Amino acid sequence: MDVERIQKINSLAVELMKKGLATDRENAVVQAEQIYRNTDTESYTSLRETLKEVRADAAPKKEQESTVDLSQEQIKDILEKNTKFLVSTIKDFQEKMGGMEKELEALKTKLRYQSIPTAKEIIVEAPQARPKPAETGKANGGMQHPRSGNYNEQDVSIEKFFYMGSK
Repeated sequence: MDVERIQKINSLAVELMKKGLATDRENAVVQAEQIYRNTDTESYTSLRETLKEVRADAAPKKEQESTVDLSQEQIKDILEKNTKFLVSTIKDFQEKMGGMEKELEALKTKLRYQSIPTAKEIIVEAPQARPKPAETGKANGGMQHPRSGNYNEQDVSIEKFFYMGSK
């Protein structure tokens, strides 16, 4: 079995596929084998046989490697460790999510109450916002409006309120 020759054939097959001289992998391998058959002194049939032997030897090794015997105790231990790991990871995620939800609610509350004035702000702003009665009189042309509550008896006639139609 000549591993070096097999590697050369595989590399030549890859090159043939890259250059577009072969349609698929099998065609490239056949062309590469023909090229080496023509150039090598060893016959084509012996090369084919060695390739078949290599493929036949490789298949059982893969099967042997994939089947690893584990006892029931080892399987239980592995499953138990995996279960504990998954449970702890899920709990960590739940705790983080809970913290994030609380933080989100705190931010929402802060945002809601940010625009609403507090009682102290209302008390401080109230005297500044309300104009003094003397200022309103000046703004309305020197007289206050009768509904403001600052008027005399002479300012409003009672007959205007209780008109009976006799006048």
